[in-house]
Amino acid sequence: MAPLVPGSLEAVKIDLSHQEMDRLVTELETMWQMFTVNDDGPSGIEWLPVAGIANALREDLGYEDMDEFEDALGGTFADFLDKLPRVVKREQEGRWYFQITPEPPQSEWKPVRMTLTVQNRQDLWRVCLKSPHARVEIPELEFEISADGKKHIDSIYNHIAQAIFNLGNYVSSTRGSMPADTAAKIMETVEQLNILLDVEKPWTWIVHDPSGTSEFKPADGVLVDDV
Repeated sequence: MAPLVPGSLEAVKIDLSHQEMDRLVTELETMWQMFTVNDDGPSGIEWLPVAGIANALREDLGYEDMDEFEDALGGTFADFLDKLPRVVKREQEGRWYFQITPEPPQSEWKPVRMTLTVQNRQDLWRVCLKSPHARVEIPELEFEISADGKKHIDSIYNHIAQAIFNLGNYVSSTRGSMPADTAAKIMETVEQLNILLDVEKPWTWIVHDPSGTSEFKPADGVLVDDV
C-alpha cells in the first residue's frame, strides 16, 4: 500500500456544499447522457470537450462568468474533473476531453467492502462515490447510511454533514409524535457525528457495496476486500 504523502489530500480537496456538489454532478451526468445516448441507444460519442462542457455547465448553473464558476470549484473545471471518481481525461491535438465510465451490468458485479481509517481532517476531504446499492457503516457509533437507490458523489465531510442535517430535520418534523427518549437518542447520534468531524481520534468509514462500483478519490490507504 502506498503511503500517504503529506498535503496530497489537500490538492484534491473539494470545498463545496453538499447541495452545490449534488447540483454540479447531477448536471454533469445529465449532459453526458444527453450527448452520448439518444432514443436509439448509444450515440457513438465517447468523449466530450472539457472546455465546451465547462461553459455549458457554467451557463446552466447560473454563474455569471468563468471566473465566478472557477472560484466556486476552487480551480479550473479540468482540475475539478480530476477529483471525481469514474471520470477519465485525455488530451488530443492540444485539447482536453473527458468521459464518464459506465457502471457494469449486474451480471458483472463484484461485491466489496472498502475500509478507510479517518486519521485526520484531511481525510474528510476525500471524495467518496457511494453507489446506488452501497451502504456506509461507522462501527464506532454503530451508525449506518443506508442504500437509497441513488448515486452520491461527495466529500466524506459532506456525506456526514448531510446525515446530520437529515437526522435533525427528521426530529424537528416529527417532534409532536416522536417519543422523547427516541428524539434524545437521535440527537445524541447527531452530537457524536459532529464530534467525528473534529477527528479527535481515528475512526472508520466502511462502504459495503454489492456492485463493487463505489470509489474513493484519492484511494491511498483504502482497504478493499472481496466479499
